[in-house]
Amino acid sequence: MKLEIITVPSYWKTEMKQKYIQLYEKNSKLVVLFPGKNYPCDKPSLHFAGTSALQSGFDLMVLEYGYQAARTNLDVNDLQRVIDESRESVQRIIGKYKQVVFISKSLGTIVAGEVHGKLGIPIKHLFLTPIKDTIHYINKFNGLVVYGTEDEVFNKELANQINIDKVREVIEIPNANHAFETNKVEESIEILRKLVRIYMEFLNK
Repeated sequence: MKLEIITVPSYWKTEMKQKYIQLYEKNSKLVVLFPGKNYPCDKPSLHFAGTSALQSGFDLMVLEYGYQAARTNLDVNDLQRVIDESRESVQRIIGKYKQVVFISKSLGTIVAGEVHGKLGIPIKHLFLTPIKDTIHYINKFNGLVVYGTEDEVFNKELANQINIDKVREVIEIPNANHAFETNKVEESIEILRKLVRIYMEFLNK
């Protein structure tokens, strides 16, 4: 296993440090993690998505956004810059891979959808706690959607706008909020167990 930090210059006057883990030199499978607006990839649901990817034989790229690297907030008008910088980061490594999976959370589901559109290659998606504006990308690309019944951002009404078919599925996690947690530690850990089972099944299909 080889860990590399890929530095990418950012509009936010800093450098993004994209973590890139290669299991072995000629691996043809890659997972890319797209964080949420205020949910970086070291938070539980994305951290264990990454470890599930490695355990399933995928190389892994863990993204951070420029405003996150600069320790500042995101102005919604700068979302396109986040998309462009994420695409530049992914393009540095993606050419060698035949099987690519994007695992994204919340705002990151939009970034992942936009980056996919610009790359123009086959990509599978795991959309975690998407938002309303993600539905367009979910219905355009193949993938799995996971959200919680207590998610304050994404609800059953929005989930019903997703076109379910053999390459598109929605899984609802009881009692989970937008962070895939509850106010009880034991319940939050059980939700994480469910998520890991979903990750492993999805990645090993």
